[in-house]
Amino acid sequence: MKKVYLAIPYTGMEKSSYEQSLDTVVLLTQLFKGEINVFSPIVHSHPLTHLGLKGDWDFWKKIDYQFLDWCDEVYVLIPNEGSNKVFESVGVMAEIEYAKEMGKKVKYIKKKSAHEVAEIEFKKLKISD
Repeated sequence: MKKVYLAIPYTGMEKSSYEQSLDTVVLLTQLFKGEINVFSPIVHSHPLTHLGLKGDWDFWKKIDYQFLDWCDEVYVLIPNEGSNKVFESVGVMAEIEYAKEMGKKVKYIKKKSAHEVAEIEFKKLKISD
């Protein structure tokens, strides 16, 4: 079973990030018919922030890097708010860099519909996307 870490920007779009991550985890699991294990730090951690657990990237990276070590691949979800959010995200950019240093494959994906996720080539991403 393939182990995937799902990265998405969070700061400044917390609710949207959580909803998009949750939808994508469910969709990927359905599309791959259970042959994929997707870990999303946002799906896991966002509910904890409502219970008082707060932290900045320095706090969360210690946890996230353990899951990046665990995974086979990293999927970076391009949010509905645009690819510029990925480039502006300290956390996502650090996760991408760490994953590449660890020899992990990084894919950029976008949810096309309720039933489809498409991989996007990095060179096609634009700040205004």
